[in-house]
Amino acid sequence: ELLAPFVGPEVWRTEVPDARRAAVFVQEWAAEFFGEGKRASRFGVKTPVEFRRTQVGIVLKFRPTGENVLTGGGFDGLSEGGLEFIAEQLESGEQRLRILRCAYGFKVSVREASEEALLNKFKSDWNETNISRS
Repeated sequence: ELLAPFVGPEVWRTEVPDARRAAVFVQEWAAEFFGEGKRASRFGVKTPVEFRRTQVGIVLKFRPTGENVLTGGGFDGLSEGGLEFIAEQLESGEQRLRILRCAYGFKVSVREASEEALLNKFKSDWNETNISRS
């Protein structure tokens, strides 16, 4: 818990009644709106995105555009920035959902507008669920 701020800048946090259910919601949300063949631009995200499931949520990374398009490297090689969604239960019993910045390479500018659009979409959808209020 003491080192949590050093993992990556946290951009959002909320307490949850069930971290496992929150992780499943995040994974299904990402697949529904940002999965294969889905266009993030319909939510105001101008940067293409790709995501990968983790045991506790997802990692959503921005894909390079234009001259910066990479050949090879796959998901792990993406360094244009992204957001990691982590649903966790602490030793104290507290359960929470956190969103952190991740995957920003050297001299890569923070994609504030894309991050904000993603966060606004997620928060809106999260607030409509019964998971956020249970």
